[in-house]
Amino acid sequence: MSNPTMKDVHVGGVLDNVSILFKNQALVADRVFPTVPVSKQKDSFYKFLKGDWFRNEAGVRGPGANARRGGFKLTTDTYNCNELAWAQELPVEALRNSDNVLDLEDLSVLFAKNVVGLRREADLASLIINTGNWTSTNDVEGGWLHTVTTPTFIADMFTGIQTVQELIGLRPNKLLIEAVTWNSIRQLDDVLDRIKYTGGTDDPAKITTKMIAGLFELDEVIVAGAIRSSDEETMAGTEFTAVRLWEVNAGKGSALLYFDSGVPMKEMPSAGYTFAWDRRNDDIEDEILEQDELWLVRKWWEKSPKQWVIEASMSLAPKITGADAGYLFYDTLSS
Repeated sequence: MSNPTMKDVHVGGVLDNVSILFKNQALVADRVFPTVPVSKQKDSFYKFLKGDWFRNEAGVRGPGANARRGGFKLTTDTYNCNELAWAQELPVEALRNSDNVLDLEDLSVLFAKNVVGLRREADLASLIINTGNWTSTNDVEGGWLHTVTTPTFIADMFTGIQTVQELIGLRPNKLLIEAVTWNSIRQLDDVLDRIKYTGGTDDPAKITTKMIAGLFELDEVIVAGAIRSSDEETMAGTEFTAVRLWEVNAGKGSALLYFDSGVPMKEMPSAGYTFAWDRRNDDIEDEILEQDELWLVRKWWEKSPKQWVIEASMSLAPKITGADAGYLFYDTLSS
């Protein structure tokens, strides 16, 4: 008598405790420019002209004389929030026949927010890595690559700090750096030499973002590693060609040193802000799955195709508000 085979004793099913999903884990758009909640989709904000506040014009007033007089000028700039949105259809047949491991509604929310979040990241990256958007830029010509004979990272950083400080009267306090450049910096011998006594006993030479921030007296170092696929969708669904978002020139590396106000502030400079139209007071008949000052996730029923639709959206305007408050390094890894 033969023993039962695996085919006899197990009817193929789907595991309910594991699945495989790839998505960007390190979107940084919400950390780069402070978010300014606004009640109108389009509006203006005041800008003070910098020159008025740096002129040394006070004079000695003699007895019976008037003090020297003058004032400051005002101008305005505008923002216009665009709505980024993505909707996922959920046919009732798919919902009723899906395996327990698949929570299709939660997955649809996750997917829709992922699509919108990636577009937000890509838009912000395109704005920031445009050399025409900043007063000061530096073609590093591969000087931050750890294999070059004479790396220029430390000298370039101090040049950038001094340049921004002389333009706005404040030291830049943040460094945004794309991930491949960051990996190279962590291997630079002169950087390792500067921080070799700051590590712990278990890992004395591990370079962290906090260490680099401390080296240059910055509040934060942000590593931007988001990628997108440049391939169009096909029936097979296996197409994938990775493109790094945070590079001026593909494969050559970039970084932005800048001053960030931290939170929206009056009478304070900032390299940029993200104006976000707050829609929490909108009168919406659909079922609201999530709503805050940035996100609106809603769900509605479409009768004819017998399906639910889940839509994620945000309405925002990332904007450079101080071109002289940033210093863009590009081609950090290759000339």
